Amino acid sequence: MSYAVIHMQKLKAGGIRGIENHNERLKTSRTNPDIDYERSHLNKDLLAKDERTYYMRIKERIEELNLSKAIRKDAVVACGFICTSDQAYFEGLFQAEKDRFFQASHDFLKERYGERNVISSKVHYDETTPHLHCYIVPVTSDNRLSAKSIFTPKELRGLQDDYHRHMREHGFDLQRGNPDSERKHLDVEEYKIKTRYEKLNKEKEEFECEKNDLKQRKGKYDAYVNRLNVEEKKAENREQMLIKKNNFLGIEEKKVLAMEEVQGQRKARIESESKNLVGQINTLKSEINILKHDKIDLQQQINSGKRECDTLERQINTYQNVIIAFKNDFTRFKDLNDVLNETVDFWDVLERGGFWNRQEQTDCQTDIICIQTACLAKHGIDILDSILGSLQALRISHSNGWDEYEAKANLSKLIGPEAAEKLKYKERPTMER
Repeated sequence: MSYAVIHMQKLKAGGIRGIENHNERLKTSRTNPDIDYERSHLNKDLLAKDERTYYMRIKERIEELNLSKAIRKDAVVACGFICTSDQAYFEGLFQAEKDRFFQASHDFLKERYGERNVISSKVHYDETTPHLHCYIVPVTSDNRLSAKSIFTPKELRGLQDDYHRHMREHGFDLQRGNPDSERKHLDVEEYKIKTRYEKLNKEKEEFECEKNDLKQRKGKYDAYVNRLNVEEKKAENREQMLIKKNNFLGIEEKKVLAMEEVQGQRKARIESESKNLVGQINTLKSEINILKHDKIDLQQQINSGKRECDTLERQINTYQNVIIAFKNDFTRFKDLNDVLNETVDFWDVLERGGFWNRQEQTDCQTDIICIQTACLAKHGIDILDSILGSLQALRISHSNGWDEYEAKANLSKLIGPEAAEKLKYKERPTMER
């Protein structure tokens, strides 16, 4: 839980100039390393713009009192307040809530000590912990300048209680500070030093935790190095054994140099791998994810290729069957052509024997071509066997004697009557044996 923090500091005339320089960032501070001057433009003034210096504002307010006596040179002429909480509390607030926090703190001081007495009220956002600096002239209810009369021990205790209550009423869930701490009110610089000291202690605790963590990591690293040393010794032993085995070949010196080079490379590789191990693991994880996606794509391509192979295999089987059929048809057609050639040779024998003249032989050859064309047009390749048998019968009938009508009837059955009527043969005398 965070605390509502308010501190008061009494100021004499000699310290006003330095307070103004710090509060308005008129000079670069050499004693406060928490100030980030690149963020000083974020600071806010909760009073209307006033071109007067802090000293002139205080002087004119005191003159309004019409004091009967001049004030002493060492008199307290102003009191400064710092209002804040811890850094973690402000980190949890939006900027609008931070502004409302400091406006509520300003209103509390203005109402408690008089608006006419407030000479400056500035919010600093350019330091580690945001805070409000508010400065008042300590004027009593009977118009006297007396910080001692106003800020009694009772008032200081009441200041802490009332400020805490005021902030909670405005919606800021803060705790009241430790009452024992009221025995000594710190000034602004002492409070900042105390805050930095507490911050350093916290950082020291965090550093100790990190130091212990590093010790544990170092222990793991030392164990890892020891394992590497053991492996290195094993490797060295294996290398020594290899060197001994190679002594009889006369290359011992070369092997020793080679092993020393391997050792140096291995040590360098181990040192590099120990530094880059985390990066390599992340890289390997990315590569594994890519390979998983590639595996899925390749499996899909393999399945698609298998389907295409099955389709191609079916097509190849179909084409093989067609080729076999064509081969069979071609064989039958070749047999038919051989029979037809034999028939032509038969007609040549008839001519040489004087049975027919040259014109009759030509007509017979033309008829044979007509028979081939008609058979193919009517029956196709599958009828070649029938044509082959008919032509063989026709040749036998000619060798035994020509029977025109029987031959014509056979041809009509074979190629059709219309194709048979177109043949050129006429009535021929019956041939004797």
